Amino acid sequence: MSKRIKLTGKFVIGHDGNSHVVYEDGCVVYQGDEILFVGHDYSGPVDEVWDTGKSIVSPGFIDLEADVDTDHANFDPVLWGRVPRPEATFQPGPKFRTVDPYTDEDFSVRQKYSMAQLIMNGITTAMPICGEQFHGWAQTYHEFEIMAESVKEMGIRADLGPSFKSCGIRGGQVDEVREKQSFEDALRYFKEYDGTAGGMIRGFINPCQIAITRPEILRRAKDFAVEVNAPMRLHACEEDVEWKFMLPKHGKTTIDFFDEWGLLCPQLLIPHAITLKDSDIRRLAEHRMTVIHTPIAEINYGAGLNSFSKYQTMGINMSLGTDAQPVDMIQNMRLAWDIDRFCEWHSLACRYNEDDTITDLMADQPDWPKTTAADYFNAATVNGAKALGRDDLGKLAPGARADIVVVDLDDLRVGPYEDPIRTLVVSCVGNNVRHTIIGGVTRMKDWKLVGVDEEKLRRDAQRVYEKYLSLFGEYDALGRGIDQLCPPSFPILKR
Repeated sequence: MSKRIKLTGKFVIGHDGNSHVVYEDGCVVYQGDEILFVGHDYSGPVDEVWDTGKSIVSPGFIDLEADVDTDHANFDPVLWGRVPRPEATFQPGPKFRTVDPYTDEDFSVRQKYSMAQLIMNGITTAMPICGEQFHGWAQTYHEFEIMAESVKEMGIRADLGPSFKSCGIRGGQVDEVREKQSFEDALRYFKEYDGTAGGMIRGFINPCQIAITRPEILRRAKDFAVEVNAPMRLHACEEDVEWKFMLPKHGKTTIDFFDEWGLLCPQLLIPHAITLKDSDIRRLAEHRMTVIHTPIAEINYGAGLNSFSKYQTMGINMSLGTDAQPVDMIQNMRLAWDIDRFCEWHSLACRYNEDDTITDLMADQPDWPKTTAADYFNAATVNGAKALGRDDLGKLAPGARADIVVVDLDDLRVGPYEDPIRTLVVSCVGNNVRHTIIGGVTRMKDWKLVGVDEEKLRRDAQRVYEKYLSLFGEYDALGRGIDQLCPPSFPILKR
């Protein structure tokens, strides 16, 4: 029998069946993968008492757009720009979409390092996103076989699924052979891996964007997701490039097109969803759908959601994802809040004219209800669980999974604390996460990963990352390396 552990802290974020509640000087009791009690004055027997002192004891965060490749969107904001600059932008050469350059060891290192980062930032459930820039096609069945082993080794809870597509680039030629293979492999992976690793691995359906995946394939994928009641994540409405692609090709914008093809359903999760008409938002709400907001990734490109409050008020289930470095859910909560303040106040969207008048470019927007820290905490916890169809994640309550993170408040860098959720969002970052427990197993204690050689993992990850950087020179049509495409910030003087 596993130990029965009583964990105490200054602020324990429990759940009363309707919402999160705060137990000051409370406790959570868990045994194995199950929470037994949350609240005050537990009088039952325990095998161990763990006092976390001045801390927030929180449910683990749920990341529905978890960066698991060590490089995704690390320096992309420098490399890409709104105005096309062919001289400074990667141009696919003849090697592009031909072979996979990574070894099994490369994949394993990338995945484990990224999962280590997620765990250290208090993320206990992850739905991975991986860059495919130099992949031969999509994320393969074999790559996700390796990922399943990484999940088991690192002990994170994960929803996994290889990706599939119809063509290599936006507007490219459909490759029916590779399309068929990648789609069939994705369904096979779900059937073989869903519910494995003692339930730590769940499957999801992972198509690529509409610009590179035929609607016929997306419809078949959606039908399968509905049949097995699994989430299907489909990146959409991420930028105006997609809008400009869809109108000439299909005569309608993305959500109109999805509706026409019968893709809208509660199982469909849409990361980004920035370029939406108000009628689109209402339609997503009618179908009880989830938007995955990725504020750091989006602001990298000068984009943002307009506005979180509007989407939430219209009935969208708002969740969060990292999708970029740093994989810090607390920072994403704070930035989401900040972006919504921009949408509320309009100051940056005003033009200050020479005749002393002000032109408010957002004047037609209603005054949506003010968001609170609780809205973003919900997005990182219970709303993410709802998107996954899981009533046992994202909360500390009897019968829920024992996924628990402890955020240290006894730190001058945090400052004086008051309301714990507001303090978490306003004053903390991922580095303040001190302990992470997943499935009742302590995966990080006192900022150290349990059973992981952190120094070796850092060295291996740096080596694989440098290999990734070297691929720009091999794959670029003009043979330009990363130093040409993305020059250093200052001259680097080597010995």
